[in-house]
Amino acid sequence: MAFDRAALLAKVRATLARYRMLEDGDLVVVAVSGGADSVALLHVLHELRAADYPRMRLHVAHLNHQLRGEEADADEAFVRQLAERLRLPFTGERQDVRAMARAQARNLEEVAREARYRFLRRVAAEVGARRIATGHTLTDQAETFLMRLLRGAGGEGLSGIHPIVDDLIIRPLLAVRREETHAYCHALGIAYRVDRSNIEAELWRTRVRQEILPRLMALNPRAPEAIGRAAERLRVDEAYFDEVVGNLFPELIISRHDDAMRLSVEKLRASHPALRSRLLREAIRQMCGHTRRVTSHHVEALERLLDPHKSGRRVMLPVPLVVWREFDALTLVRSPAAPEPYWMELLPGEPVSVGGFTLRFDRGVIEAPPSSADLALLDDERVPERLAVRSRRPGDRYTPAGRRRPLKLKTLMWAHRIPVSERDRWPLVVTADDDRIVCAPGLPVAADFAVGADTRRLAVIRFERGRG
Repeated sequence: MAFDRAALLAKVRATLARYRMLEDGDLVVVAVSGGADSVALLHVLHELRAADYPRMRLHVAHLNHQLRGEEADADEAFVRQLAERLRLPFTGERQDVRAMARAQARNLEEVAREARYRFLRRVAAEVGARRIATGHTLTDQAETFLMRLLRGAGGEGLSGIHPIVDDLIIRPLLAVRREETHAYCHALGIAYRVDRSNIEAELWRTRVRQEILPRLMALNPRAPEAIGRAAERLRVDEAYFDEVVGNLFPELIISRHDDAMRLSVEKLRASHPALRSRLLREAIRQMCGHTRRVTSHHVEALERLLDPHKSGRRVMLPVPLVVWREFDALTLVRSPAAPEPYWMELLPGEPVSVGGFTLRFDRGVIEAPPSSADLALLDDERVPERLAVRSRRPGDRYTPAGRRRPLKLKTLMWAHRIPVSERDRWPLVVTADDDRIVCAPGLPVAADFAVGADTRRLAVIRFERGRG
């Protein structure tokens, strides 16, 4: 079927009008990575400017995350040249996102996203833009919805990618499928970059993209549109609930101080379950500023504290917050700060003391020392030139020797009885350049670096407890 350019433009026009995204005369920062979606977005807005918004101005912005070496630099150069061809102003910046994630001991994708939006907001402020346009598509919406559904998200999570955020960020392509942006570029002979990190995306998104969504489309060819409508209805519902929760929440508060809040158990129990879970999330949000990593399981654990005879019970959350029941009050207290994350290089012959251990690293060992839980024996030829020691991070996993599939670090720590109180400081030996876990005290060596029948020389890492 031939590509219908007019239909794509009509979808974008309808989205712009429905959510009142643009006004003639607006200055819009367009986030362009170089991929087909963002390149199509820039050209569509450029095309609509001539037809519908003659006084609209566009400003191209690109953040080089420095994650893919020469490829990332080529993306930056491509976007810069694209802006020059369209005679549009361009702002580019480079940030070492991997180093930022390492320093913060956080998920790389999450840190990259936050860095990208900070950059875009700063550019918008500097140039005086009223809007920031990003290239999220209907396909992105469908994938996000399905991923969150599989993780058990509630209405807030399933409301998906919002068309407008903070009256600043807009998603004009949210009614357009990804294949349509590619077809638009091909039909008009517009070049774009292919990001291998998108092709090699995280396992969840890859399987949703390649397996689950195609099967749904076999049942309903317009499944992405149906999912988009469901997300829209949930957004409307959540906006209503937000308003109700905002009105009800102050009535729950018994007392509040800088680091603590006490809520009425009686009033929480009297609330409708649909409101109760949202009120508890609001309490977490007010104490921590966000509810990231707080799942429905955590909220259900808090709800169980409201049951009779639960006084004295407490719940630890994946945010710096402890919640417990004190007679007729639910008490939320900010927990002490977690240990500072660390990362340092591990060099042969140079001991490193950290996390309650001193680590000693030797290479080229011919004769194997006696086996012990205090040392890790590695195949020296498999171990890269540079190693490092760091604290654990969310999402850490690796494939232990003798296993075929990766396991979560949290699962391995539990299985090997590493105390919860020590896990945030527990030293992990990783490859310095690509952050693959190699070994850790009390845990099995990673399969990629384990000794085998063909091992000729050993690399030995000793873990001495009680130092560092």
